[in-house]
Amino acid sequence: MKAKILVLGDAPLVTGFRLAGLEYSVQATDQTFQNELEKAIANPEYGIIITNEKMLNSIEWRLKKKLDSIAYPVIVPMPDQSGESMEGDEIRQLIKRALGFDLSG
Repeated sequence: MKAKILVLGDAPLVTGFRLAGLEYSVQATDQTFQNELEKAIANPEYGIIITNEKMLNSIEWRLKKKLDSIAYPVIVPMPDQSGESMEGDEIRQLIKRALGFDLSG
């Protein structure tokens, strides 16, 4: 089975990826984000979840701890419209964690 990519975040993030051709997306508000994220990580169809970094940083500590302990799906935080990244692993590190080895050799 081929893993799907899900975009989960605010309207600008979701709209941008829909325009780029990504098929699976969920638009969330600050109030619904955590619930939608929990549903997404529980769905084995999703291999990569692209999400809004600011929203991701606002989830409760229990879910943050769970995300830190799982390798699949890979969570890719994206900066908001301002373009400023707060923190987070580089995408290469996320992929390395999911696959168990570094693709760049």
